[in-house]
Amino acid sequence: MSLVSWANSQWQGSLSVSAETDESLRHATWLELFFDLVFVVALAELGALLHDTLDVVGFVRFVALFAIVWWIWLAVSYYADTYATDDLLSRLFVIAAMFLVILLSQTIAGALTGASFAFAASVLALRVLLTLGHLRALYMRSDARQFVEYWVGLEVLVTVVWGLSLLVPPPGRFGLWVASFGLGTAGLAVVYLGFDTIETQVSHFSERLGLFTILVLGETILGVSLATSLVPLDVRTALVGALAFAVPVAVWWLYFNRFDEQAVSWSPPNEADRWLEARQRVIVHIYSHYLVHGGIVATGVGLAVAVEASQAGHALPAGSSSVLYAGLTAVIVGVAISHRTSPASLGRQPVVARFVFAALFTALAAGWHVRSPLATVGAAVCLLCALVAVENASRLVAVPASG
Repeated sequence: MSLVSWANSQWQGSLSVSAETDESLRHATWLELFFDLVFVVALAELGALLHDTLDVVGFVRFVALFAIVWWIWLAVSYYADTYATDDLLSRLFVIAAMFLVILLSQTIAGALTGASFAFAASVLALRVLLTLGHLRALYMRSDARQFVEYWVGLEVLVTVVWGLSLLVPPPGRFGLWVASFGLGTAGLAVVYLGFDTIETQVSHFSERLGLFTILVLGETILGVSLATSLVPLDVRTALVGALAFAVPVAVWWLYFNRFDEQAVSWSPPNEADRWLEARQRVIVHIYSHYLVHGGIVATGVGLAVAVEASQAGHALPAGSSSVLYAGLTAVIVGVAISHRTSPASLGRQPVVARFVFAALFTALAAGWHVRSPLATVGAAVCLLCALVAVENASRLVAVPASG
């Protein structure tokens, strides 16, 4: 077999949808975990960007760029969730995406200033790679042929619109970014909800979301640890550092205490009339993690700044407490939505409690004027511990008494 014939056979015949396995649950591959680990580099750059601009403009910039970067992670992760990626081309696809993510990370700092072209080109390279991956699906045999064709068409359209941004200077370039992002996000919902028959697979996306949450929490703890290692610790800074460590621990508790590995399923339920409702729930569940992951990164920045200020013996910089509390607001709202849209739906009482605490954090983000690092982080820990206590109490009350 010639090299061209072999390459053609790989392109046309090696891609398949992840089907049933002997195991009850499908799990992430080692390569997917490797990809997520590389992606943390991009999140670190986003955190550094926010760390350097703790004002409203800086926060809005962070929110916008995080949306684009997280959108790329979501797209590549969905590809790996849909298809069996053990073939050679799929592995090379993920490895190439990892390299491009590293390049993307180096362009984040100037993405909305003088280096927007480099950022746009990096995202375009990832989008082209992703589109090529989905084009292979046209050669598959599928019962959802029309769905696959529309999905591939959406990928091409989103990529073309993003590519056009390279030809337009700012601020028009940014407008095309928004258009491409909007098409991708809204198009996903339209395509998935508009067809009775969609491509179904054994999904492990819930696990991917949980593993990525762990990685983002780990990055937060690393940031706090690095901040405390700059100079010898004093008692005050050690206490601030301990409280800062308690924040991601509390977030971990809230998220994983009700984590459902089967929250994302692209297989039809037994009741046919609930198929549309199930797809709506899954889409909302997935996108709620934008708030979870972005909120954790922002929270980590706020914690690191608090530890640094404590070490230096200075008051908190203006805006740092707002970043911390706004990040925790996003986390709590995102976790509430993700748990509410799981098959074992979160009850009304815990949802109300979470939104009450989110409102408290929002009020602190808007009106907290205390510049003490210890008081600022301590207030966050107290509220999070209170929320955890309320949730645990509600679970104990919900358990029927035995005997």
